[in-house]
Amino acid sequence: MNRKTIKRTALLSSFVFLTGAILSGCGTNYMLPQEYLTDGELLSKSMDAAAVKIIDLPFVDKESSPYSITNLDADETDYNYLFFRFEDILNENLSTNGISTDDSEDAVGYQIKYRLIESQVVNKKARRGRVTRVGRTVVHLRIYDDASEMVWAGEVWGEHDNEVPTKVISKLSDERIMQIQPQEIEKGENPFIEPILVTGITGALIYLFAISAE
Repeated sequence: MNRKTIKRTALLSSFVFLTGAILSGCGTNYMLPQEYLTDGELLSKSMDAAAVKIIDLPFVDKESSPYSITNLDADETDYNYLFFRFEDILNENLSTNGISTDDSEDAVGYQIKYRLIESQVVNKKARRGRVTRVGRTVVHLRIYDDASEMVWAGEVWGEHDNEVPTKVISKLSDERIMQIQPQEIEKGENPFIEPILVTGITGALIYLFAISAE
């Protein structure tokens, strides 16, 4: 077991503790129903929904295995729990579909590089006395072939919602999990520039692959 795997295992153990501790602190006289999901559980389910979509992306298949998975925001240590949780969920989905991964330092082959643009829980008003809590994860992905050439770029997202009574929100929220919110557009910036560039790059890649296959 390499140092990277040991570090990930330790951090994930802490993440599991964070997602479950909130329930154990609710008191011995009353336990919340299991269908009321904590922040950690909602985020995990939204990550799983995003991972399912990644499996269907171009250039993600058994023939291109094994893949190495790299976080493009490795220096953002405040979000380590979310990064490692997402990687574990993605690895699990890949493995379930017969797609292998390689996290060794000298891994060669196809690469999946990702950035978590958003991973947060949002509370939305529902019917009287209840709230719909929505876990949402948005991932920017870049896929590189075994020659380190980028062959696909774009975004995938996943959501999972859970309706609960308003009075239990404080018991389900966990401020110890640093959530990722999308960056706000600064005054004077054009909010359409980056999406157009990303869409244009992705569209150009798809076009080039289409004509090269003819």
